[in-house]
Amino acid sequence: MKARVWKLTVALVTATMLIATRANATSVTFHLDQGATGPLGDGGTVRIDDTLSGPNTVNILVTLNPGYGFVKTGAGDALAFNLQGDPAIGIAGITSGFAIGPAPVNESPFGTFNYSVSCTTGCGNGGSNPNPGPLTFDVLLTGITVNQFIGNAKGYYFASDLIGPGAEGRITGNMAALRPQTTTQIDPVPEPASLTLLGTGMVVVARRLRRRTA
Repeated sequence: MKARVWKLTVALVTATMLIATRANATSVTFHLDQGATGPLGDGGTVRIDDTLSGPNTVNILVTLNPGYGFVKTGAGDALAFNLQGDPAIGIAGITSGFAIGPAPVNESPFGTFNYSVSCTTGCGNGGSNPNPGPLTFDVLLTGITVNQFIGNAKGYYFASDLIGPGAEGRITGNMAALRPQTTTQIDPVPEPASLTLLGTGMVVVARRLRRRTA
């Protein structure tokens, strides 16, 4: 009888794992290393991740390198980006000192973007008192993944209004990210509903085993 219970347990686990819905999980990193009339070099990274904040959410984290800071010069915003199809989105969990910005927004000379987040506190006037960040926030949209973030008409994925080193000292202006630099595929995990099903089945099997051995 124990053998039958054991076989039932194995079958239950196998079936549950086969039907479990897997969540694709990806983290993509971009570098703000495209300069023009503003700072030069590598201003920092933009990481987008669809695993950190739950379903229907992509978390964005902008981490600036030493010597760079967010400013409010009127040339652009703290971060501008695009999504495929230009859907209506929500933005939540923004770092203190930042707020939802204009949409669309022009980040000259890198073109127009459909969404933005602006620096509102600690950004100074022009290049004074820059905000070192980091900046993080969640983009909310049903079914959203990192794959929906696309380049604009000029091919740029992100742009930021920064202060940093230039050809002749510190200078302000926009820096942009042209393409993904690092993509990390994270092992998918069963959705909670599938884990609940597995747990319920294991409880049933355990009760039957106790009855057989009593």
